[in-house]
Amino acid sequence: MDKEILYKFFDRQATASEKKEIEQWLEESQENREKLFAEREFFAAMILSGKLREKDLVVENGRKQRKITFQSRAVLRELCKIAAVIAITVSIGLFFLQQNGGDAMHTVTVPSGQRANLTLPDGTKVWMNARTEIQYPGVFSKSKREIKLNGEAYFEVSHNAKHPFIVHTNKCSIEVLGTKFNVEDYADSKDFSTALMEGSVKVSDNRQDKNTLILSPDQLVILKGGKLIAKDITDYDYYRWREGLVCFKDVGFEQLMHRFEKCYGVKIVIENDKWLEYGFTGKFRVSDGIDNALKILQKEAPYSFRKSADDSVIYIK
Repeated sequence: MDKEILYKFFDRQATASEKKEIEQWLEESQENREKLFAEREFFAAMILSGKLREKDLVVENGRKQRKITFQSRAVLRELCKIAAVIAITVSIGLFFLQQNGGDAMHTVTVPSGQRANLTLPDGTKVWMNARTEIQYPGVFSKSKREIKLNGEAYFEVSHNAKHPFIVHTNKCSIEVLGTKFNVEDYADSKDFSTALMEGSVKVSDNRQDKNTLILSPDQLVILKGGKLIAKDITDYDYYRWREGLVCFKDVGFEQLMHRFEKCYGVKIVIENDKWLEYGFTGKFRVSDGIDNALKILQKEAPYSFRKSADDSVIYIK
């Protein structure tokens, strides 16, 4: 199968005859299906790396189309950079192919200690924090735009009054038309929050249909005791994780260490309970490393720390 045809299909530019050709090719063997998955993963990684931009679009037959040309050695070098810098796992599941063009469900997963950003099919921009997973379709339905989120992400939703944008998390659903907001809901945590920067959002508890709340700009909502509670945003620095910063104000030691675990991709074991009484305010660049952060905090709390042989666990005493 010609890779150019596959890339046109991934970018929703393939003709009806090309889609039919791909469908027949997939039916021929499992090897062909695996090859499609591999090529789709590569294509998604190139988009995530920012190497496919508007300048790659050309006008052909009166339509804008993406021109995709790669050279093998350059591609290998670029993929090495992507693996080293972004370290994202992109897994694509092909659910169906239809005569009018089926689309894969996309799953983008960001591991601990990493961040990523992507643009959804409708133009919505998404910034993903560490340990975050997003699932979205190649093409949204005609009535609404729905995605699934496990983790933390910041959204700049492309406005479309006729097609609401809905984020489904483990605990709640957030519905918007066009806005900027931050959502945090890790499946392995009891915490949930949505912070609104612009526009309007409606938050609904998945377990109680009547438990809903509409936010205004500069407000956030948390889920506490089974109730959605709105508050004013008092510290926007917290949401600067998109810039690679860990910002905290009057945060307890244990909570701060949990944030470090997510940001730096390590496990932290607190062996001395007296440090739990301490509160901290500060700001660190994730790129400076966890050793730097822990050494600076020692000026406020004179603890000691050591690492396991493989550096995956930090013990604080």
